[in-house]
Amino acid sequence: MSYKKKLFEENKEIIDILNGVKNPDTQIFLVGGYIRDLILEKFCTDRDFVVLGENAVNFAKKVAEKVDGYFVLLDDKNDIARVVMPDKINYLDFAACVGSSIEEDLARRDFTINSIACSFSDNEAQIIDIFDGIDGIKNKIIKTCNINNLKDDPLRILRAFRFAAGLDFKIDDKIHAFIKENKELLNKPAKERVNVELVKLFEGKYCSKILAQMKNNGLLYLILPELEKQEKVPPNLHHHLKLIDHSIETVRQIELLENTLPDWVQEELNSEFVNGIKKIALLKFSALIHDIGKPQTWIIEEDGRHRFIKHEEIGVEIATPILKKLKFSNNAIKYITKLIKHHIYPSQLIRPDDEVSQKAIMRMFRRLEDDTPDVIVIAMADRLSAKGSEITDQIVQANLDGLIELLEKYKTAKETIKNLPKLISGNDVMEILQIQPSPTIGVILKQIEEAQLAGEITTVEQAKEFVEKHTEKTK
Repeated sequence: MSYKKKLFEENKEIIDILNGVKNPDTQIFLVGGYIRDLILEKFCTDRDFVVLGENAVNFAKKVAEKVDGYFVLLDDKNDIARVVMPDKINYLDFAACVGSSIEEDLARRDFTINSIACSFSDNEAQIIDIFDGIDGIKNKIIKTCNINNLKDDPLRILRAFRFAAGLDFKIDDKIHAFIKENKELLNKPAKERVNVELVKLFEGKYCSKILAQMKNNGLLYLILPELEKQEKVPPNLHHHLKLIDHSIETVRQIELLENTLPDWVQEELNSEFVNGIKKIALLKFSALIHDIGKPQTWIIEEDGRHRFIKHEEIGVEIATPILKKLKFSNNAIKYITKLIKHHIYPSQLIRPDDEVSQKAIMRMFRRLEDDTPDVIVIAMADRLSAKGSEITDQIVQANLDGLIELLEKYKTAKETIKNLPKLISGNDVMEILQIQPSPTIGVILKQIEEAQLAGEITTVEQAKEFVEKHTEKTK
């Protein structure tokens, strides 16, 4: 089926609704990303419409009433509104035409692949493609309609890389040349807008390839200037790459690992973290900055070995203000810094002699909680990204096998916890120790749970004996 026919058939019902509520002289055009994604055979539930001839906000209100949907005012000043359809999956955005014609509107858009419009009449879709956007889609290249459009909204500089990361498209040389001379323009947009584009970039399956390009043209260091210090840390006995390249390679290894992990881990990583943000995006961002504390802790000992003592703790101190500046939410900051702090923890539990106790493993699960799989995955990617002369293939494989085993143990432990009998309550602990409510109670209950999972406590009497051995200073 041709994309024109598919455009018509997939939108006929919606177009009939729009035609039923519009004024006689109003023109409605489907534009942008939906058309692009349909040509690429990508699923899309977001449709953008340009309204020419009447107020777009008022038009959206009429549509919302007609379909029994939800009206959302997006930008009263620029006449933009949204209708969330009753299924709460599909939504329609309506914006006033910029200029006196659809051609003028398209000319002001960011890239040719998004500057395609479609009108519907006589039972067919009529494509308006004055900038050869369809050719750009077929040739997998991102071009501007007008290079000055990047100056009008400098956020489009970052957006070019976001699209490239998601679609595996090449960015036109003219855009690269513009960025080389004008990348500082990206300091102008509000950090909240930068954050949205940055997160979408990290959601892209080809993020690591694009990060390498952004490093080479300086854009990465404009956004994350603290990463530039990693350029000075060279390869060493444990790392075959310069530190910044190791950081980007860690992102790449997550992209390679993603489809090879157990289904339940893939499902977890691709779940929604909050408000449409996938957890995988934050995981890959964490991978990029997981060693951000290394330059500050870097020493070279007399034997020539490179050491980065407590770099994970320093990394948290450095990363926190960066994340705040980039307007990440408090929950996102908590998640990312948790991964940075503990990214070497799982590998520390991998021993060739298998001497690590079940209790130590359960302690890690308790400390990392629901983020355990995420930390293990970043540890796997970190291991695969560091293959210095002292790191043999056998060492790497043994580490990976151990980390995979930890994943499976975590899954088993989580399922076991659901059916774990509650042997003692918080009130019991307070009564035995003669203490008031305090964090100590939660610590003790967690330790009992840990001992239950390890098979060390199986009865109420054993649980009480465990409590009696503790004081209020128990940690």
